[in-house]
Amino acid sequence: MDSGPPITTMSDKRFVVIGQVAGPFGVKGEIKIRSFAESFDVFERSSVLFFDDTPFKVLRIRMHKGAALVFAEGVESRDDAAKLAGKLVKTEAENLPPKGEDEYFWFELIGMKVCTGEGRELGHITRITPTGANDVLHVEGPAGEVLLPMIEDVVVSVDIANNIMIVDPLEGLIPDA
Repeated sequence: MDSGPPITTMSDKRFVVIGQVAGPFGVKGEIKIRSFAESFDVFERSSVLFFDDTPFKVLRIRMHKGAALVFAEGVESRDDAAKLAGKLVKTEAENLPPKGEDEYFWFELIGMKVCTGEGRELGHITRITPTGANDVLHVEGPAGEVLLPMIEDVVVSVDIANNIMIVDPLEGLIPDA
């Protein structure tokens, strides 16, 4: 599952935020990116990265201590790379690695409506927190914020096409109506 903010659009293409520029790395214009992705594959699949909305052709990319290090066309010095610090890094959605069965990218779940099997609306997913054991869904709705573990015992179904998730919360996870 990929993390990070929801998908954005520029013209008719779909873009996904995959990281944020941490700053320069070294003195030759290499850009250090804090990855929001679970896998480095998405960076390797991207020949162009967008820093906010500005495209940069990727010349070389490598991993270093959990960060992506990128040489991009037009970024030739430490000062050039420093000017990009803090910018969100996006790629075209088609560059995402293939998903397995019952796998979802976070951007597909953020904003999704969440209901119980009995039809009680809990709200919409506002963010997702990785915990190591499982991800935790933050659902904002009429009962305030509800935290739901994304595990088989709780998540009954996910319908991406209709933007709805059906859950069977464990006892005590949601306030009584």
